[in-house]
Amino acid sequence: MALNINGTTGISGVDGSASAPALQGTDSNTGINFASDTVNINTGGSTRVTVDSSGFLGVGTTSPSSFNADGRNLVVGTGSGGQGLSIYSANNNYGNIYFADGTSDGSYNAGGILYNHSSNFMRFDTAGAERMRVTSAGKFYVGTVNGAYGNDASQHAAIVNSTAVEYTLSLRNTVDAGGSDGRALLVACGKSTGGRLIFFERADGATVGSITHNGSATAFNTSSDYRLKENVTAISDGITRLKTLKPSRFNFKVDTDTTVDGFLAHEVTAVPEAVSGTKDEVDSDNKPIYQGIDQSKLVPLLTAALQEAIAKIEVLETKVAALEAG
Repeated sequence: MALNINGTTGISGVDGSASAPALQGTDSNTGINFASDTVNINTGGSTRVTVDSSGFLGVGTTSPSSFNADGRNLVVGTGSGGQGLSIYSANNNYGNIYFADGTSDGSYNAGGILYNHSSNFMRFDTAGAERMRVTSAGKFYVGTVNGAYGNDASQHAAIVNSTAVEYTLSLRNTVDAGGSDGRALLVACGKSTGGRLIFFERADGATVGSITHNGSATAFNTSSDYRLKENVTAISDGITRLKTLKPSRFNFKVDTDTTVDGFLAHEVTAVPEAVSGTKDEVDSDNKPIYQGIDQSKLVPLLTAALQEAIAKIEVLETKVAALEAG
């Protein structure tokens, strides 16, 4: 192979090939060869690494420019069998992939996927901060690194929203499975004979309600322990308040073919704690904020009114019995 050496081009010569590289050591089919604006690294007579005319790097492929325009700066793999990329770190340190848009802190680490070998967890960063973590036990956390209350012992997954007044979790199933209802959420516990499905807690972790099952039916529970209550008095005006309720029949506008029994929320003044929202409320875009009602909260009033009615009936029955006996 002839080499030309001068002060303008440096060292130049033949381009070579994969099987006979232009630059080689004692192994005649291992080395570097050249093509039009392309550099190849070869071993055993085959090209292993290519830098093409656009500066794209291919490992296992000689045509990195053929791949997606947003992902061809580095292409790894032959397209045959299993392919992969390993990051080899010390067992007491991180292995990292960073996404950068600058060279300063917050820019050179704007996004990242980091694996901590000391504790064997993987974290995912955006905007220069950790957002999600998968622990060594497979626990999944978003917005927290140690569970919703700083203790991951009883939480396999946790999502914490500490930045905005918005939904912490939103689920939507847009699939119409042959006309059947879509399923947005499935909750199951490990025992078929019964167990706890969902807990509702205050910000301090105190439980205020739950959804449980006994193997055949579901119970919707709210706090009712006497130790949580004070100033307990009997309802003495059940019938009076009951008479203000206005049960109605109606259909919802989205389902004109179905008539149901119920109440108009703003009319339920006898039990105000059963109603949420404000009549005719709208948001900043003048869109309605609809009222709701928890009809289970009417049960105490209905029970009190029925007891009062039963007492009146029993008095009348006693009087009638006395008249009939006299």
